[in-house]
Amino acid sequence: MRAQQFHRLALLLALVWLAGASGCALLTPLPASSTTDERIAAFPTDNLPLEKPATIRWNAYQIPYVEAATDDDAAFLLGMVHAHLRLAQLEIGKRLSQGRMSELGGPSLDGLDRALRTIDYGYAARDMYDAMPPETKRWLSRFVDGINYYKKRLNPHEYPHELSLLAMKTEPWTVLDVLTLGRLASTDVNWISYYSLLAIPDKAERDKVRQYLVDVGLAGAVSFAADDDGVEATEVILSNAKPGSNSVAVSGKHTKTGAALMANDPHLGLLLPNFWLIAGLDCPSLHAVGLMPPGLPVFAIGRNEHIAWGGTNMRALSSDLVDVGSLPDAVFVKERSTLGTRFWVDDEFTIRRSPYGPVITDVDEVPSAGGRTLALRWMGHRPSDEVTAFLDVARASNWEEFHDAFKTFAVPAQNMLYADDAGNIGLVLAAHLPERPAWHASKLILTPDEADEAWSTILDSSELPTSYNPDEGFLASANNRPTQTSYQIGYFFPPDLRIRRLKELLSARETHDVESMVALQRDVYSIESHTLAQRLAQINEEADFSAAPRSGALWDAITHWNGRYDADSTAAFVFESFLVEFAPRLSQAAGEADVFEEIKGSAHLRGFLLKLLERTDPATVRALIAESLEAVAATGTDGTAWGDVHRIEARHMLASVPVIGSRYVFGDYPAGGSQETVMKRAHPLTVERHRTTYGSQARHISDLSDPDANYFVLFGGEDGWINSANFTDQIPLWRSSTYIRMSLSKKGRTTEFPLAISLQPGG
Repeated sequence: MRAQQFHRLALLLALVWLAGASGCALLTPLPASSTTDERIAAFPTDNLPLEKPATIRWNAYQIPYVEAATDDDAAFLLGMVHAHLRLAQLEIGKRLSQGRMSELGGPSLDGLDRALRTIDYGYAARDMYDAMPPETKRWLSRFVDGINYYKKRLNPHEYPHELSLLAMKTEPWTVLDVLTLGRLASTDVNWISYYSLLAIPDKAERDKVRQYLVDVGLAGAVSFAADDDGVEATEVILSNAKPGSNSVAVSGKHTKTGAALMANDPHLGLLLPNFWLIAGLDCPSLHAVGLMPPGLPVFAIGRNEHIAWGGTNMRALSSDLVDVGSLPDAVFVKERSTLGTRFWVDDEFTIRRSPYGPVITDVDEVPSAGGRTLALRWMGHRPSDEVTAFLDVARASNWEEFHDAFKTFAVPAQNMLYADDAGNIGLVLAAHLPERPAWHASKLILTPDEADEAWSTILDSSELPTSYNPDEGFLASANNRPTQTSYQIGYFFPPDLRIRRLKELLSARETHDVESMVALQRDVYSIESHTLAQRLAQINEEADFSAAPRSGALWDAITHWNGRYDADSTAAFVFESFLVEFAPRLSQAAGEADVFEEIKGSAHLRGFLLKLLERTDPATVRALIAESLEAVAATGTDGTAWGDVHRIEARHMLASVPVIGSRYVFGDYPAGGSQETVMKRAHPLTVERHRTTYGSQARHISDLSDPDANYFVLFGGEDGWINSANFTDQIPLWRSSTYIRMSLSKKGRTTEFPLAISLQPGG
């Protein structure tokens, strides 16, 4: 599973258990409301273990800007800031990364913990730390010191609400905890696809679904053209999962200022607190603003005085499944692991590790494709250094330094985009990837010999393709296949709908500016939905609705729809209502009901239906259209808009608790967008009111012509403390596409961050 899906599942299961076993604790009242000034006043300021006096500036949204005279002090204060803003999120994430959720939720979470411990996110942490440069070790250590110091200064009654509710025991953090948490955040999205395919019990059906995905794979657009015209086309397996992000860089040749533009909007779970926090930092070796993952002391998306950076998940082949059932027992390393289980006796189980990785099918929750013994070979089990990479990126001033920074970066594989103040743009494939042979494309599960061959050569970013100042004058990435190569970069790419739309929007204007980037991030036009509606209109052009005027009115709305999933669009809702009826009928008629069941909740559905239309008799299609319209007409759709059923809730992670979960829902809003729009909003195939659990939840735009023209916004707020004034205060901004300015200049940040607290070293 993706790291954020693990997070949500773990919390859901834990809190459902707690509802039954610890009802009194769940009746703990919510914290009293607190103002921004009150929250900032709670930050310790005196007798700190600093080398020199320092300052943290805050704006009205409680976004921090750390100003430190030494790098050691900067890292320490970042640790304090992360703990101040997101302590509960850090503590739960730490336990999740270590497979310790049953400590909070009891025996109902044992299965999850077994899976997490078998994967062993911390397997390479010690080797990673030992191989780091001394300055990175120091940065990490001081960051951890800051977390622990902040926790130590808290009184028990000052703990976050979630920690009290879950009776979480406080414990110190270590650098290995941070690295393990980072590996959790690096979870390979391909595992969702592995799981989905292995869970299909019938081999013929599994192969059929897989073959469909292979057949449609390489039809998609790429982010940049390969340099080698003789590269072989490799067939690709597409995933039925929903991860996604958008990243765009526009060359100075196509901007009003001559400097480049950068725009990023990562797509993750729509939960509170957000999976990012916004921060600024000014210290001797690093001056940057951007988005930081809570608990990790790096800017994954951001801007310094000369460059800006952002990225999307590459969906690269960072993992393989290996059938180790034929290996002798002597080659397996066995380890006993004890689960400390709340409300129950502790439990022990055995973890087996093969020469090709942990045996994941020893866990009942992992499907085994007919009883095979499967090991997971993952690049994340090898030492690498993502922390140093991102620190070097934040210190880079040109393309060469940016490119070189990623040599140690392995997971999660990223398409990292670059823009600079001289107008240059670029894209780096930041990953360590096996140079797999061509036969690998036909394999879901490898034998040990095949795994040895497939992993004999490991490539890093210096050996993978790059793009620098392409002729088009822009670069875009939306989790699509990045480029063509003679070896396998990945199979499980999503449809290319977002990248095609991004390229359309970028090509439509000669020059771009911040405003056009804002419009791009708000785009809700669906290429395939619109194409599907128009194709159906052509097939059904001569239909006579005189005997069924209600069906005729619905059909008129569909055929005249503009393809936009605006929240106030009644036609978008009518089209989706029609698909709920039409899609299963067409799939059944075409003999593809099994494939439909696997992809019906994904962005693949519309393309799948277009392919079925190509081979289905038009008379049959017309009959299915009539049946579907009649069924929709019977349910009634008058006046219903897409946003009436397609909703975004401002939900805390505790909102899934029965009975009292509604206390943790802080808003419910109409939502535009869909599975396949640039402004992505994942949703099921349904006409019922539903919640979008996944999509665009943070935004960034930088104009490199101005060091102060950097704009960010989160779904939710900066502060993770429930009922803080800054817990949800960015939602109105996010809904209206208003951004918060993050200046780099001294004058700019002094104006925008007027509340400065002075931090003094202790004796």
